[in-house]
Amino acid sequence: MAKQSDISDKKRPRNLIRRVADLYIDGFRSMTVGRSLWAIILIKLAILFLVFRLFFFPDLLSRDYPTDEDRAAAVRGQLIERGSQPDRQPTDNQHSTP
Repeated sequence: MAKQSDISDKKRPRNLIRRVADLYIDGFRSMTVGRSLWAIILIKLAILFLVFRLFFFPDLLSRDYPTDEDRAAAVRGQLIERGSQPDRQPTDNQHSTP
């Protein structure tokens, strides 16, 4: 027969997780101003990521190579080329120990 403390020890992590989840759920339910602030934050993040994606990270591979095979060959070639180059030495404007 199992001891009472053994049974309570097994249930403790599940109860802790449940209590933490209930804390957050109740907190979000009772928010008034916070709910609209979270909505504004999420909208701003979505707009920000869309702008970054469209203007700062263009899809160069699909622009320069028509097929998936050509894109794969270009990426493979760049990886091999960069992997075979020796490590660069620090330049004068980079900090190095004398």
